[in-house]
Amino acid sequence: MTSAVNVLVYGALDGGSCDVFRAGMYTDYLAALGVTLRPWTELRVDFAPGWESRPQEAVDAGAFEIDRTDLDWADVLLFRRYYFTAPACEECDTASRSEAEMAEHGRATGHRVRGPLDRLLRPLWARLLRDPTFLGGRSIVYETDDDVLATPAWSGHSAIAGLEADLIRSMLGRADLVTVSTPPLERMAGRYNKAVRLIRNAIEPAWYPDPASLPKRGGEPRLVFYGVPKRMRDYAVCLEGVNEAVRSVPGTRRVWLGGDDPAIRGVADEVLAYVRGAPAFARALVEARPDIGLAPVADEPFNRARSELHWLEYAMAGAPTAASRLMGGSPYDVVRDGVDGLLARNKAEWREALRSLARSPARRAEIAGRARERVLAEYRAADRAIEWADAYRWAAEHAGRGAATG
Repeated sequence: MTSAVNVLVYGALDGGSCDVFRAGMYTDYLAALGVTLRPWTELRVDFAPGWESRPQEAVDAGAFEIDRTDLDWADVLLFRRYYFTAPACEECDTASRSEAEMAEHGRATGHRVRGPLDRLLRPLWARLLRDPTFLGGRSIVYETDDDVLATPAWSGHSAIAGLEADLIRSMLGRADLVTVSTPPLERMAGRYNKAVRLIRNAIEPAWYPDPASLPKRGGEPRLVFYGVPKRMRDYAVCLEGVNEAVRSVPGTRRVWLGGDDPAIRGVADEVLAYVRGAPAFARALVEARPDIGLAPVADEPFNRARSELHWLEYAMAGAPTAASRLMGGSPYDVVRDGVDGLLARNKAEWREALRSLARSPARRAEIAGRARERVLAEYRAADRAIEWADAYRWAAEHAGRGAATG
């Protein structure tokens, strides 16, 4: 067996779907391969004498020393996507480096301002850049499954992403290895770093119960879309086709899984709550009993860089996927149109795709069966863990590459 590798992940392994699908879901599989993941959720520091009672002022003044205990354990230090080092609103696209300014925003609007901030990441990163010996021969990996630098305003996160862009670019350029989930991200990261590795997302089959073991729900066919209310912009891409299916096939039911909103109630017959935690969400998706899974995306750089996760999850829930085909490349380019999914590039193709699936249970079953077969053959977490283990070992063996070439 090759040598063991310890990977210290800056942040949580189970805080959100990105944490889980790009790190947390692999911990047991990686451990069996000799790679240990450990979250670094608390960066400890020792304050200079006299500053102990004024921690924030000490951080601002640089009157502290970073505790190396966790870092000394690691062979690889992993940073992901972006972190909140500046305050941002949780309800609108507003952010500022001034905490006073954001506090006033909260008072004036009644909005919640995100907290607590990560006040130590920027000092840590500056130390790593300024003093390479601080790493002690450890490698840096930067991982992203979104084109954060292209975050659109409709997402509600473009302001904070803009404030963190300098840190993202610095991490992209300095990393000894960059890992990404899609070809568009591979091309984006390649503009900053020559060592980029594409590792696609995966599923954990154990999270998805057998659809046949669960009770049926009202309506057939059930057209299911999952996403937060802000995804209404994407849903609009297929809305005309969905409504055509409702008109042409009596009993068709429109289902939205991901949170209630007046706009959603206007386009869905059934609204199911957002479910936290990847395993719990996987079960909720199967329990929604989709007959057709909807994966529309509006054509823009941010969406083109997204992954094929909707297709993977619908397949595991027993449904064929109807997805967007984008002119500039799509998350669903991996789908074989008419074989293990249907792709649509315009309103006419969406109408035809959904009408054909809604009218034919046999075609739905055929496409869903092929999709599940392929997902289980190519996208299991147990198999993808081998790619991650190889990436972490490569990074450990090439520590300092980014500093030498950046």
